[in-house]
Amino acid sequence: MEDPNTPRPVSLTVLIVGLVITLILAIWSGFQFLNSGHSLGYGVLAGVSIGAAYSFLKQIRIRRNEKQ
Repeated sequence: MEDPNTPRPVSLTVLIVGLVITLILAIWSGFQFLNSGHSLGYGVLAGVSIGAAYSFLKQIRIRRNEKQ
């Protein structure tokens, strides 16, 4: 019997939507970083968004390998 505290896996659709949103945010903040005179806030936001996109992509790859 499975442990009742085990979290349910996140659906693939939610992971793909999260990936798209983080990529859009990374692109937008990257352009803002370049156009605003290299504001540190936009640079940090772009970096965090790229890290989040990598995390979503990694979870999508894990999910695809589980189904095969």
